[in-house]
Amino acid sequence: MIWEVNSLSVSLSVFVILCTLWLTGKFFNEDAIYLYESYRNKKHSWRTIRLLKTSVFCSICEIMVPSNGIFCECCGICCDVACVKKAEKMLPCKEKRLSERAKPHEHLWVHGNLPANMECYICKEDMESQETGPGLFGFRCAWCQRCAHTDCFEFVEDECDFGSFKDLIVPPSAMVVSRTRGAPKLHLTGLNPPETPNWSPLIIISNTKSGSQEGSQIVSTYRALLNPLQVMEIGSHGPNDALQWAIIANPVKCKILVAGGDGTVGWVLNTIQSLGIENAEVGIMPLGTGNDLSRVLGWGEAAAADCEPLQFLQRVRTAVPVPLDRWEISVNKSTRIPLRTRRHQTFFMYNYFSVGVDALVTLNFHKARDSAFYIFSSRVVNKLLYLFYGGHQVLQQDCFELEKKVELWLDGERLETLPELQSVVITNIDSWGAGVHLYDLSKEPDEEHTQSFSDGLLEVYGINSSFHIAQLQVGLSKPVRLGVAKEIRIKILSPLPVQCDGEPWEQTQCDIVIKHHSQATVLQNKTSPL
Repeated sequence: MIWEVNSLSVSLSVFVILCTLWLTGKFFNEDAIYLYESYRNKKHSWRTIRLLKTSVFCSICEIMVPSNGIFCECCGICCDVACVKKAEKMLPCKEKRLSERAKPHEHLWVHGNLPANMECYICKEDMESQETGPGLFGFRCAWCQRCAHTDCFEFVEDECDFGSFKDLIVPPSAMVVSRTRGAPKLHLTGLNPPETPNWSPLIIISNTKSGSQEGSQIVSTYRALLNPLQVMEIGSHGPNDALQWAIIANPVKCKILVAGGDGTVGWVLNTIQSLGIENAEVGIMPLGTGNDLSRVLGWGEAAAADCEPLQFLQRVRTAVPVPLDRWEISVNKSTRIPLRTRRHQTFFMYNYFSVGVDALVTLNFHKARDSAFYIFSSRVVNKLLYLFYGGHQVLQQDCFELEKKVELWLDGERLETLPELQSVVITNIDSWGAGVHLYDLSKEPDEEHTQSFSDGLLEVYGINSSFHIAQLQVGLSKPVRLGVAKEIRIKILSPLPVQCDGEPWEQTQCDIVIKHHSQATVLQNKTSPL
């Protein structure tokens, strides 16, 4: 096909770039998350100590834990490899589920290795005020996160109310589970809602492959703050298992926090649609490269490295549910088989759909990321790859004269004459290409139309070239305004790259129809993003 590049030369170029970055030591992922499978069991869930990025002391021998040490992502105890067996015998972990019982839930106190800037909830003084030297000091409850000085510990009460975020936590006694004969996993079959005002359980779905691959770190962080069963990693089978929470919790509304990029968010929203879930509100923790929907909804362009988890939970709690238009895209592929002249495919769009050079750059990036040469996980490396492939299209214009290869209809009226283009972009939100505001760039001073992601309208733009994309990125140019419509039809006359919400593919001759389907409920952060 005309846009295909020499795979060997591209692979070698990418390999040289990545090797250079590795040799400089700037982007090598030393924080890669490795699960210690040999230590994983029913009591604790161990992870490498390197994930914590701070010095900790062994909960058994109280000696500083070396770099090959481990910690439990659920309760927070730390230990070196030699003390693992003792820790398993002596120190309990969070009970993720309990039979319903009359007596109140009790604290789970963990000795030492306290978070920074904590105060004793008994005397209200800083926890470090009684620190006498290196080692373990003070206590922290793994459920409510309250801390107490060693001298104040005798005054703590037995009952734990799950702390300031009890309206987001599923208590162990609320879990109704069953085990299938011969199956190792427990299945959640029901919830007994606690007597907590405005209880809306938070379910976190993390994609460990998104962007800079920080998803595993998110999992460990929030399993320590919530019931560990509320935090799930997305797998190849999709988010179906995680979304069973929303089905079982009905009619209680669940908050779904998606830790991932635009593709992961779309995956979750599509699954919610297919499962017929109406009681879920979706928020975003941006881990991808572009994160355009996250930007529009106020969650920021990327999750801050120093993001305070409790502060982020507060953002989720106060976020406002808003409707987001869901658009149905129908693709009717043309074939040369007489008995089967059309092949139909349907999927959904939430952010944008495009045909042309921007989709080609994204497609080349995805091919590079899936290759054997892609051995680093960094958002910076991803952006460098985008820059590399975008620069390549400045010299080799594979989508030249796109206006002759597509036909465009807006609300049933064909645009007879298209300007010289290399891309057609259809947007539902005013963020494209990692934060480019196409509507704001092209808006006229007296224009009455206002862009919205819930008004049932789509904005259509044209892009002249890959260099034009670079100009838009820095605000030195305007996109070509092609119109606004409720329904759009694109006829592709020859094979072209396309993308939907950042997921690209090579599209053969077809008719594409985009029309409004329904609305999803998402959470908009009204406060400043972290």
